[in-house]
Amino acid sequence: VLGGINVSGMDGYEDYALTGISGLTIGQEIEVPGTQITDAVKRYWRNGLFSKVSITADSIVGSKIYLCVHLAMRPRVSAIRYHGIKKSEREDMEAKLGMVKGMSLTRNVIDRAKILAKKYFDEKGYKNAEIDIVQAEDPEHPGQVRLDVNIDKKAKMKVHKITFVGNEKLKDSKIKGTLISKGAFGKIHEAGKLTNTFKSKKFTDERYKEAKQAMIEKYNELGFRDATILEDSVSNYDDKHVDIYIKIDEGDKYYIRDITWVGN
Repeated sequence: VLGGINVSGMDGYEDYALTGISGLTIGQEIEVPGTQITDAVKRYWRNGLFSKVSITADSIVGSKIYLCVHLAMRPRVSAIRYHGIKKSEREDMEAKLGMVKGMSLTRNVIDRAKILAKKYFDEKGYKNAEIDIVQAEDPEHPGQVRLDVNIDKKAKMKVHKITFVGNEKLKDSKIKGTLISKGAFGKIHEAGKLTNTFKSKKFTDERYKEAKQAMIEKYNELGFRDATILEDSVSNYDDKHVDIYIKIDEGDKYYIRDITWVGN
């Protein structure tokens, strides 16, 4: 029979609130060892606020057992500092990463913040950006930590080479010339391969998606109404450039056979 529960390691918190998380009640019959104790430990972990959870027996008197729940609170964030980015980027980071002062810090919080920061700079053209989040105890606030978000954006990625496969009716020069000049690949053309009018610009996933759509639309305008991209890929050429591979199915070219007027 559970005779009593006390909590250690959580100064400043009411025991009744912490013992309530366990799901155990005084007077309850339990088996030791048994699933009731295991389930209580799991409830504390699921709560997400603790970095340490264990339950031990303080004493056993007759048929009564007295338990002690040992807890340690996860550290809270006292300050977040960003390094290596501009003020406008820092404001974007604060909005996107979801890390704020006062929150409980977990490994999942840090891992998620790194993923979101990497995605943010990918979209900006910095596909090799490195993000490191360092935590250190705050001597002015015991039990809290300061976070330093160190960002090395590296160089913006540009296109080194675009390889087309399957374009039998529109040769590379036609695609890279006519289609580029008409806006299809005007934003992600090859570095140093065109006139000054089309200087190499940064590569982003969004620009690449727009370019592929524009290319198909341009094919359609030239009569290739069934044109489609069978497969495509983007691979690193070096730390500043990517290579693009696009396999095309042009389909047949359509012509107007007849025009029928109705209602004239």
